[in-house]
Amino acid sequence: MAQYHTLTDKFDRSLLTFDPIKHRHFYDGRQLYGVTTVLGIISKGDGLIQWGVNQAVDYINSQLQNGLEGYSLDDIQTILSGAKYAWRGARQEAADIGTMAHNWIEGHLKGSQDDFPEHPQARNSCEAAVKWLEQHKWKTIDVEKQVCLPSLNIGGICDWWAYIDGVPAVPDWKTSKGIYSSYRYQTAVYAKAIEAETGERVRERWILRIDKNTGEFEDLHLPASELAADFKAFKNAAELYHREQELKKGSR
Repeated sequence: MAQYHTLTDKFDRSLLTFDPIKHRHFYDGRQLYGVTTVLGIISKGDGLIQWGVNQAVDYINSQLQNGLEGYSLDDIQTILSGAKYAWRGARQEAADIGTMAHNWIEGHLKGSQDDFPEHPQARNSCEAAVKWLEQHKWKTIDVEKQVCLPSLNIGGICDWWAYIDGVPAVPDWKTSKGIYSSYRYQTAVYAKAIEAETGERVRERWILRIDKNTGEFEDLHLPASELAADFKAFKNAAELYHREQELKKGSR
């Protein structure tokens, strides 16, 4: 099993690097596991399976808008083969929309006055973000902050570190279909990493889901009292992830 040091290990930011092309974090030359990569081991339930099925059905419907007449068996087999992987294109499109929205929000939090993105779903996401911001007093400390817990061999990018209504907090923007439990554990890592580096306590966390279809937002406020339990859950997930990687490499 992987061996970890204590969380009191000294952190030196000069040793922390990032490869933007491969999206990999390194500390003192050692590749770190990404926070979201580790949390990928947690199931999002039947909802994700149903989403994949829906993508296949939508693909088939788009190919057979006029019914089956005129299609050969080979044509049908080709359509079914395409339906198997329709989820990949849908996932990439969703990721691209999320990137557009995150980039605009990042600029907005830094004071940019750029127009909303032209893509309608990205625009909806940005409008939802602005609605939430207008309902709170906020002051940015840092945006897109690379964080690291060397003791856990973990690195990641924190969306936003800010004062929200006067309280130091880590809010995280999401363009997903729902708010999943893994988001709790993700923000707990960011909060702990910031505290370990700066010595400043991050008292609260916010999960900010901005709907790319409706332009509305859904928020989840996580108080300081829940941080320890959420961070413990992440460490358990990390142990499981590390062990799974060892087994894949043939380690016993």
